[in-house]
Amino acid sequence: MHAAPALTIRTAPPSPVGIANQRAALREYRTVDLEARLASASPHTLVLMLFERLAFCMREARAAAVAADAPRRLRATEKALALVDGLDATLDDRRGGEVAHSLHRVYALVHERLLDGSVESLSQALEAVDEIAAAWRQIQPKAGRAMPDAAN
Repeated sequence: MHAAPALTIRTAPPSPVGIANQRAALREYRTVDLEARLASASPHTLVLMLFERLAFCMREARAAAVAADAPRRLRATEKALALVDGLDATLDDRRGGEVAHSLHRVYALVHERLLDGSVESLSQALEAVDEIAAAWRQIQPKAGRAMPDAAN
């Protein structure tokens, strides 16, 4: 008995135009998804989203630093710096008291480490942001309880 020859199906590689359209569609979906999440998010969730995006940008900057890809590191660092500055600007010193003052100091340190740009400095900054984000997750407000303005 003879074995049947193997059947191979050959497909054309995806066209560059098709891939570009898929990428554009994916970017559009992400934008719409983000806009929907932002529109329905509580102030607490919005801050958490900022921390998550900040950590993403910092990981990107660190990976680029490891790869010695200066343009990519610079782009990621610029985004991270803008997020750190935004988080810092939302602190209410009067109502936030010592917590707000401590966060100002941490954000200044993160800012400094981002500007340094070394893998070690970026890792230190990321560790600090991850710790703050973890603490922020722990203080999830209960439904129906308003958040104080100082945390917004």
